[in-house]
Amino acid sequence: MLSANKEQISSFLEGSLQFHIPFFQRPYVWKIENWQEFFDSILEQLNKEDSNSSEHFIGTIIVQQKQVKKMGANEYDLVDGQQRLTTICLLIRAIHDEIKSPNLKEWIKNLVVFTDRYGNKNPRIIHSKNDKKKFEAILVNENDNSEIWEEVQDLNLVTLEQYIDLSLKNDAIHGCYMYFRKRLITMLDEQLTDEERDEFLTNFLDIVLNNLPIIHMALSNSDDVQEIFDTINSQGVKLTTAELLKNFLFRNDSESITLYQDNWYSVFEENEDDIEFWSSERTSGRIRRSTIELFLYSYLVITKEAPVRLEKLFKEYKALIKEKNKDELALFIKDLKDHAVVYRQIPDGIDLRSLAYSEYKKRFFQIISEFEITTIMPLMLYIMKQVKDEDELKKILATLESYIARRTICKLTTKNYNNLFLGLLVEIKKWDKVTSQKILDKLVFYTDDTNIFPTDQQVKDAVLGKALINKYTREILYIISLYDLSDCKVDNHTLSLEGFSLEHLMPKKWQNNWDIPDSKELIDQNNYKLLTLGNLALIKGSLNSKLRDSAWKNKRKELDTYSTLLRTRECLSKEVWDVSTINERGEKLYETIVKVWKYQ
Repeated sequence: MLSANKEQISSFLEGSLQFHIPFFQRPYVWKIENWQEFFDSILEQLNKEDSNSSEHFIGTIIVQQKQVKKMGANEYDLVDGQQRLTTICLLIRAIHDEIKSPNLKEWIKNLVVFTDRYGNKNPRIIHSKNDKKKFEAILVNENDNSEIWEEVQDLNLVTLEQYIDLSLKNDAIHGCYMYFRKRLITMLDEQLTDEERDEFLTNFLDIVLNNLPIIHMALSNSDDVQEIFDTINSQGVKLTTAELLKNFLFRNDSESITLYQDNWYSVFEENEDDIEFWSSERTSGRIRRSTIELFLYSYLVITKEAPVRLEKLFKEYKALIKEKNKDELALFIKDLKDHAVVYRQIPDGIDLRSLAYSEYKKRFFQIISEFEITTIMPLMLYIMKQVKDEDELKKILATLESYIARRTICKLTTKNYNNLFLGLLVEIKKWDKVTSQKILDKLVFYTDDTNIFPTDQQVKDAVLGKALINKYTREILYIISLYDLSDCKVDNHTLSLEGFSLEHLMPKKWQNNWDIPDSKELIDQNNYKLLTLGNLALIKGSLNSKLRDSAWKNKRKELDTYSTLLRTRECLSKEVWDVSTINERGEKLYETIVKVWKYQ
């Protein structure tokens, strides 16, 4: 460490100083709450009686002078503080765009863009690839950024914040600029003259430049930038597992940069679609996790062939990587990339909203999603990476789908799935070739309730006698409906589950409007049977409570409006709906279930 000094922001925005953000750092991620806190701290200083002598400390900036210098610029790597310094530059640019005086505008612009000895305009901060183009476009714009401002200038602050949250969640650079410019305009009285506006804005800027001190730490060339970056507890948003791992994997040298560009950037960060996909959140257990975190979890389970705790993910990666030499690490990074490419191809999210029965990959992962079986993902990633034959992959997915669906119908526990699928993964990795027959042989070998592959008879007993939770029943009936639509005589083979609800044909409160049997035994039988699969149907929309509990004669007429699916409409042809018809329908559903989800 060379030095650590208290300095004002103005000292970073003078002469030919230029700060480069190392490629291993995260993109700009500050959000509205961060901008609001920063802006309000400036206002607080501005409103103090003696603002000239008052200061508000805003954190630390750590830099390391670059060894290879560019003519015309005094260059540093910005090790920590990019979120703050980027925010400050965007605020200064927003002030610039609201200033009227040409001379003031030129002076302010030179704070964030400097002219080198060759007359070239250079941004004060050089961002990494993700933010570079957007950030520099705002700083060097010659038209007060009217192109992006015109889209939102008529929005009030609250509406603008909603717009930023919804439309710019992956574009914090533009969001920050828009937020600050709107806050500045909101403060300015419309009655002010141009001179009065400029005076207020320059007073505001003066607070930013001279009353928000930071601790400036300069590193020597021998200091390990990555290690320091890894351990910094900086103001702002906590680093994600992926950001920590990227920092740990790649050094700030030409060889690492090539590895990074070919094997990390090209998969995770190359465009907005990549960034949005990997940063989008999924449910894992009861916790929301980013897609990249779930992928890193799956890959580590495959690599270690052992359980991995999501909350300790980076720590476990770190321990694994430390054991590798340079060549082994390069191979590890390339293998990580290859698995990420496969993971990206797994259907998810919007891909699963509407599907046909023949779309076997979508169907499998839609079931996994609805049944919330996330522990199977490492196994599935490995299988999809290894099995290139589409026909064989289709058979494998069908086998695993049958196994999971039958166990769900039979209400068998999922508590052992973590160990079950991990054990299967470890076993499969020993095979020369992964086939559906080998997997089936393994699954039917199990005999305990924690891992047994239910037989047809066990499935039949469950369909006729067990009550599933509504979410699982809804999914079972949905897949059966997809099977019905796969008939070549049907024009439309696709169906979305959205908008469908589960209806008890004999209502839970049947005694309000239905004939009551003479014996308690028959009453109990009604109460028991109404919860089984044969009494449940998918309808479009939902009935109100009055219609839901009405007598079958009336309910049957009303259901006609809500019934678009074959299996539901078949019920409406029945003059009577009772235990006998529930059993009859249950038998028919069972016959379809064992066709859809075969035992062998």
